Amino acid sequence: MQNFKDFWNQSYKLISRKDVFFNASAVTFNLFICAIPFLLILLSILGYILSVDEAFNELVRYGQELFPNFTYESQSSDVIKGPITIETILRPLVGAREAFGIAGIVILLFFTQGLIHSLKHVLFDSFDIEERKHPIMDAVYNFLAFGLLGTVFLFFSLSVSVVSLLDLDDFTIPFTEVVINLPWIYDVLNIILPIILTFFIQYVVFRFISERKIRPQVAVMGAATYTLLFEGARFGLSTYLNYAFSAYRFFYQGYTILVIISIWIFYSALLFVLATLLARAYKDVYVSNRPTIEENPYNAIS
Repeated sequence: MQNFKDFWNQSYKLISRKDVFFNASAVTFNLFICAIPFLLILLSILGYILSVDEAFNELVRYGQELFPNFTYESQSSDVIKGPITIETILRPLVGAREAFGIAGIVILLFFTQGLIHSLKHVLFDSFDIEERKHPIMDAVYNFLAFGLLGTVFLFFSLSVSVVSLLDLDDFTIPFTEVVINLPWIYDVLNIILPIILTFFIQYVVFRFISERKIRPQVAVMGAATYTLLFEGARFGLSTYLNYAFSAYRFFYQGYTILVIISIWIFYSALLFVLATLLARAYKDVYVSNRPTIEENPYNAIS
């Protein structure tokens, strides 16, 4: 019980001492710069492994998993849906996939350094880790970390494609004629897979963008905290936008979607900073205070 109180006291001290909004703004700025090149290169890679249409569907699915889902019907009977809006934004990228892929590689190689470095700065600043001073080694670690993030996206894309080929609705017990109907299995997968994807992405960020200077159990804590906060916020904002989207559309007109996406990206970056500080508090209270050897020397020997 005392550790629980110490954890929240330490969290409050860290949040009040660190530049939470400044770090979140830095991550948001680099996310905006890197978003389009990342989508271009991801679309290009998935397009060569899968078909172009399947690659586009994968990007739309990622958008549905990472952005709030809402539906709004105006007085003119026009229906605005979050997934359809994402599809409309991404559709022009498909036409010139090869040219954009080459341009995306060149641009991404430059701008990804800023995104990875901003994430690394948040981690190092929160955990009071001294940053690497050699620029070449820093760039090498940044490229390796970004490659791991791309591998996670690619792995989940291929996994979803393989699962979609399987018929999971009906399961036949071997050597019998008994068939078990599981009509809810795909609904469960639609809920679980985005959570697993978010968790693994954040684990890669905490563990490997920090150059493995954050312990695995602390990285798991940070990734789990961010996933919980992110999914809870996404569900809450989706519910809120179903009722309040008309008010935003009245004030911002055609820029409503851009405003919502901008706010959501900043909020996601803010959640990352908070999750990092909570992971630091967890390390200080539950990990750093653990004895490195047994208090009884005979137990250590045995």
